[in-house]
Amino acid sequence: MKRPAWNGEIQDRDEQYRIKRQALLRTAARAFNQHGYHKTSLNDLARQLNVTKPTLYYYVKSKEEILIACQRIAIEQMRDALTDAHESQRPARERLRKFIGRYAEMIADDFGRCLALSGMTDLSAEAREEMRCGRRDIDIAMRTLVEQGIADGTIAPCDATQTANALFGAINWMAHWYREDGSQTPADIANRMFDMFEHGIQPR
Repeated sequence: MKRPAWNGEIQDRDEQYRIKRQALLRTAARAFNQHGYHKTSLNDLARQLNVTKPTLYYYVKSKEEILIACQRIAIEQMRDALTDAHESQRPARERLRKFIGRYAEMIADDFGRCLALSGMTDLSAEAREEMRCGRRDIDIAMRTLVEQGIADGTIAPCDATQTANALFGAINWMAHWYREDGSQTPADIANRMFDMFEHGIQPR
């Protein structure tokens, strides 16, 4: 078996590409969140990364591709969190609380905040449809959690769609006001929000 160069201590080209592209995406997500998608140029990103603008084209084809990639990362993170929630054997209300906690952490992250703040108006029709399908899958999975809670008796009978929408809306709004240097962590905020909702959804 051929030994890797430098005994594997140095990343190969594929790994270097992945790391550098991820650095570009996170830098872009943060810039979009702070300044807005339209007010952030590829030149701005190149300056922040201390590279030339042509260098960026080795990793992405356009600014829209960057926005799409950032939103994809956020949606995949949410899908993973929902998959974990659905695979757990705990009562549905506990699984819902756990997911809301992870969702709040994602919204506080650069990519989740980018998804919440950027929306889909700046995407091509094909990309909008992809993101719309991703969001719809998450909405359905969230609503299913509420329905499972109603079925197992840990959530009072309610309109599952409206309940899911209200929870999503409350957490998504964190993207507008949450600050990393604040006194509360995303998990703290999620727990307090869920406590408020829980008084309305627990069985009487």
